[in-house]
This record gives sequence, structure tokens and C-alpha cells, in this order.
Amino acid sequence: MHAFPYIKTRINVIQKEEFILTPIEVAIEDMRKKTQELTAATSQEPPDAKMLQMVLQGSVGATVNQGPLEVAQVFLAEIPADPKLYRHHNKLRLCFKEFIMRCGEAVEKNKRLITADQREYQLELRKNYGKLKENLRPMIERKIPELYKPVVKVHSTRESFRNHSFRKYDAQTSSQST
Repeated sequence: MHAFPYIKTRINVIQKEEFILTPIEVAIEDMRKKTQELTAATSQEPPDAKMLQMVLQGSVGATVNQGPLEVAQVFLAEIPADPKLYRHHNKLRLCFKEFIMRCGEAVEKNKRLITADQREYQLELRKNYGKLKENLRPMIERKIPELYKPVVKVHSTRESFRNHSFRKYDAQTSSQST
């Protein structure tokens, strides 16, 4: 007699982990996932045109909540007031930079895979990619100046340290040789 799956005993949970993420951290994870999907669809061998087009449509042709563009406008439109968020803001900016690069690669790959009856669809994808790239450009190029300042001002103490070290070494060697 065979048992239904829900009648069988369940496996005991050994360990449970819970992570609490801020909204910007969720956006970073989301954009990384979308970028990985694009990369996988673009580098798939043999190429799968339908899969590539499906992923591209969700990336550059997103109509529901405007997809990635809406995420960028929410989190990257302004530099955060809280310095604690600078790193997350920069990470998300870099995620979008890679995402838009992968979208371009995917659109070019799709161009090589389409048949004659899909040229209009390809033109629409290219147009949507261009719009997305133009809308994201100001947000992607804006850097937080505080992240690029040196943390500690470095004085030229190394040279004085080296000079003193050599003098000590020279003094030690000259006293040992005599």
C-alpha cells in the first residue's frame, strides 16, 4: 500500500535562520538576481531564444510597477542623508551599472537569434533598452563624494621612518664591523 505524500512523516527541522533586511538590501538582492538571470540566459549553450526574450522582457520591457527603473528611482534618485546607507546606495548603484551592461549584451545576443518575423519585437526591445539606459544614467553616474575621500590623512612618515631605520641599521653594522 502506498501512502500519500502528506501522510508520510515529515523531516524534522534541524536549524532555522532568519535574516532581517532593509528595503535597500532587498533591492540589492533583487537586482543581483535579475542580473544573474540575464547572464545565465545570455551565456546558455545552446542559446535559448525564448528564455532570453522572456528574461529581457522582464528587464527592459517591464510594465508592471516599471520594474528596475522604479527601484532605481526609489533608492538612487537622491543620495541618502544617513551616512550608514552610503555603502548600500553605492552597492545598488553598481548593481544597476552591471545590470544595464548585461541588458545590452542580451539585446545584442537576441538580435543574432531572432528570425525575420521578430524584427519588430527586436526594435521594441532595443528602444526600451535605450529608454531604460537613459533614465538610469544620471542615477548610476552619481557617486557619493564621501565614499571616495581618504579615511585617514596620510603624512609622509614612511620616508622619515625609512631614513631612521637605515641609520639605525648603518649604525649597528658599523659598530659590529669594528
